[in-house]
Amino acid sequence: MAHRKVYLAVGRKNTRIYRFDPLDGDTRVVDNVPAYAAGYTAMGAQYRGDDKEPLLLAISDNKLVTIDVEDGTVGDEVVEGLPSGMTWYDGDLDADGKILFVVSDPNVPSYSIDVTAKTATVGKLPGSGRWDDFAHHPKNGRLISVEGDNGDLLHIDPQKEPMKSVLKGQVFEPAEASSAAGSRKSYSATFFDDDGNFYAVDSAGNVNHLDLTGQAVPDRAERIGGGKIPVDDLEVMNGAGRITPLPVPPSYDDILVSKKFNSSWDSYDPRGKVYSFELTLTAVSVRSGKGEDVRRFRISFDLPTVAGTKVVASGVDVIYQDGKAYIDAQADQLLPAGKSRPITVQITAPGDPGKLPHEYPLDGLKATRLA
Repeated sequence: MAHRKVYLAVGRKNTRIYRFDPLDGDTRVVDNVPAYAAGYTAMGAQYRGDDKEPLLLAISDNKLVTIDVEDGTVGDEVVEGLPSGMTWYDGDLDADGKILFVVSDPNVPSYSIDVTAKTATVGKLPGSGRWDDFAHHPKNGRLISVEGDNGDLLHIDPQKEPMKSVLKGQVFEPAEASSAAGSRKSYSATFFDDDGNFYAVDSAGNVNHLDLTGQAVPDRAERIGGGKIPVDDLEVMNGAGRITPLPVPPSYDDILVSKKFNSSWDSYDPRGKVYSFELTLTAVSVRSGKGEDVRRFRISFDLPTVAGTKVVASGVDVIYQDGKAYIDAQADQLLPAGKSRPITVQITAPGDPGKLPHEYPLDGLKATRLA
C-alpha cells in the first residue's frame, strides 16, 4: 500500500504531524491533529486502504502513541514490557502492520511491539552510530538506514548483534542539524517508493534519493529538489509511509506565485463548474527572496483526483495524483530574474453546481523552478 505523501513527526517536544509531498516539496502541518506535548519518534504507518489515510503509530517513553490523521485524534497507552526513561529513534511497522520494531541507544536492546496487545518483546542490541530511522525495502523486506555522521548506507538485521552492517560507505552527504536547540545531525526520516527507490530526510529538511530498485548499490545518493523542505526552525524527528513512484523529477525550489480569480460558470459534461484564474509567476526565490532566472516551472495545488477533473492551460502537461494537480511547463521559456508572467488556467471541478463554491479555493497553491 502506498500514497503520494509521507508523514513527518516534527518538533522534539509538542510534536506535530506534517504531510510531505516528495514531488513538489509541499510540507503542511495536519491542522486537525493536536500537538503531543512529550514528543514521539520511532513511527510507522499502518495502511487502511487506498481511500483512507494510514494510522500512525509511534513511541514516547514507554507508551504507544496512536495518531489518526483522518479523525484528528492522538492517544497513548503504556506498552507492557517496554522500559521507561528511554529515548527512541528508529521505528517501522512490519508488512502486516502488526509489529512495530523500535531502537534506542547503542547499548539498549531493541523491542518488537505488538500494537494490538500493547506488549513488547526484547530483542538484540543495535550497535553504534547515529542512525535515527529505517524503512523496509518493498521487494526484499530488508531494513535500510543511513549513518548521519558519515552517510554510510546501512542494513539493519534484527536477528544479529550488533544489528547494523555497512552496505556501502559514504553514499550520502553527512546529515545536517536544524537550527532547533539540541537538534541531531541525523537522517531522521526514511522511506521507499513501491519500486525500491529510497529517500532519506535529515533533521534540517534536506531530501536525498538513492536508487535501490536493482541489486547494485550506487556509489552516491543525490540530494534532490533544489532546496530544503519548509519546517521553519523546527526539527524533523521521524517519518513514516511509502509512496507511489514519482512520475516526474521533484523540485522544491519555490518561486513566488499569486492568483486572481476571473470567473466561474456551470459545466454540463461533466456536471460541475469551470473556474478561470490568472496565476502570476514571479522569478524570485521564496527561500532567499532574490531574483533568479526561471526557464521551466511547475505549479501545483489541491484538486480532487476524480473522474471529470480537468486543468487546462497553454503549453503545459498536467498530472493528477492523490488529490493534487501538477502543472509542468512543456518547454524552456526564459522568465528573467525578478520579472513576472501571467498564466490563464481553467479548472473543471465535477459535482453539484449549486453546492460547489463560487470561487475554487486553490488550497496548497505553490510554484517551483524546474530549470
